[in-house]
Amino acid sequence: MQKQHSVLLTVLLLLTALPGFATAEEFRVETPAALQTAMKSAKPGDVIQIIGADWSDVEIKLYLQGTKEKPITVQSQVAFTGASELNLLGEYVVLDGFTFRNGSLKTGHVIRVRGAHNRVTRCIIENYNPENIETRYQWLSLYGHHHRVDHCRFEGQKHSGTTLVVWLDEDGEVGRHRIERNHFLNRARGNGNGFETLRIGTSETSMKSAQCVVAENLFENCDGEVELISNKSCDNIYERNTIVGCAGALTLRHGNNCIVRENLILGDGERHSGGIRVVGTGHQIIGNHIEGVGVRIDGAIALSAGVVDPKLNQHAQVQNVLIEGNTLIDNAGEEIVQGHGLGSRSRTLLPVNITIKNTRRTGKPQLKRLKPADVGPDAFAK
Repeated sequence: MQKQHSVLLTVLLLLTALPGFATAEEFRVETPAALQTAMKSAKPGDVIQIIGADWSDVEIKLYLQGTKEKPITVQSQVAFTGASELNLLGEYVVLDGFTFRNGSLKTGHVIRVRGAHNRVTRCIIENYNPENIETRYQWLSLYGHHHRVDHCRFEGQKHSGTTLVVWLDEDGEVGRHRIERNHFLNRARGNGNGFETLRIGTSETSMKSAQCVVAENLFENCDGEVELISNKSCDNIYERNTIVGCAGALTLRHGNNCIVRENLILGDGERHSGGIRVVGTGHQIIGNHIEGVGVRIDGAIALSAGVVDPKLNQHAQVQNVLIEGNTLIDNAGEEIVQGHGLGSRSRTLLPVNITIKNTRRTGKPQLKRLKPADVGPDAFAK
């Protein structure tokens, strides 16, 4: 019997020594210095937990390398305040449960994620505002490629800067992110451009193929500017999102070949609300429900007028667009506007080759409101 136990122990020790059987380690840290020490020791599959009292005025820089099978997870049980910010450069890293509350920056990003295949889940940024509305910084910035943002809440932004922005100005592969099941709410009205809630790309990079998916998010009372969602890249998909009472529109401002399908857009009494605004070529607007929106873009679906030989920051002509199976009910403006903004800023080209089919004028909206328990650190995120 003793010999059998000895053999079994030897086998277990050998298995543990193999890479595939290595035991994941858990680090529990209470200070920024301890976090840096844990970061240097962390290996694929490990978990770093931030515990103890809240942190204020800290600049966190994480450099981590996980794998697809064994990501490194950094969990936070504390809140970050003051001028705190987080920068991640890595691959296969999960940021879980981070909360940034009642602080502010002078510039930059509250959370910036670079690298590839990282995930931001169950995080919260709320009321992270400077005194001056014109102080510009972003709340969450995504660089690199193949990141996922899910089950997060972004609430109470009152200053210049996009709430969540995808940057495409890097060499090599960019984009291909998934932004899903997040709650954006109470974005105060701005005083000009730069107050978008979500933006993918910029004018300068608008011809890049981003291939991002924005799905099943809830936008409530996000009034920053006319471009609630600002698409400035190609080949993105916006599907099954719910937009309620927002003083703006889902806007395909630059870029081509995007799909906008099965979104629910309700004006909810906001007279500055809008539906879907389209610029560019090859888009598909399919199966959306737009009800009770105002005249912010003159109609439920607005196809913009374009300019001849447009520069990247101008309005390209709308061409080869499919508009099919949309439900349009009790909207203040026209149902479908062809030539929105005609005559302004040298915009002389009307949309061409537009296919409009099966528009419906009755039907119940399928409202999918996220509950507080669906986002933030307490959410059950898959």
